[in-house]
Amino acid sequence: MMPKIAIANHIVLSSAAPAAMVRPPLPQGKRVALSRRAVILAPLALGIARTAQAEPFRVGTITVFHPWAKPSVSEAAALFMRLVNDGPRTDRLVGAMTPVAAHVFLREYEGSTLDYYDLLPRRPVVLRPGRRYIALRGLIRLLAVDDSFPLTLQFAEAGPLVITVIVEEGPEDAG
Repeated sequence: MMPKIAIANHIVLSSAAPAAMVRPPLPQGKRVALSRRAVILAPLALGIARTAQAEPFRVGTITVFHPWAKPSVSEAAALFMRLVNDGPRTDRLVGAMTPVAAHVFLREYEGSTLDYYDLLPRRPVVLRPGRRYIALRGLIRLLAVDDSFPLTLQFAEAGPLVITVIVEEGPEDAG
């Protein structure tokens, strides 16, 4: 093993190390500026990534906002989102499917299965914890925070819409 020699805040493997391996140290002020820049830009980058995930999905007059699921601890999970019908006529969400679960159900807040959700014109339907939700049963894998997966929503009038569901703990105002 070669002796380590510290030279101006850098570790050199030996005094015989090639000059290309030894870099002069950055001035102390520069090092602090880079660190501050990283600290300031990291949250902004995360915010931009979350904003990109928050883009709505559209088919016909239906818009789906912020589809998300809680992390799972069993073969079941719950999905949440906001659905808006901007058209002049009522539409219905009549079903859904995903490759990550054997079964997908539309559920009322107490857990009873529904055949559809009515989407009245300009009357948002909010699926959230403690209220209506979409249930996944027979998951092929556990859902972890920051996972994502496709979900196809089937609307009676607007037709199918493929969305991307993000797994997260949930928005702070979801409850």
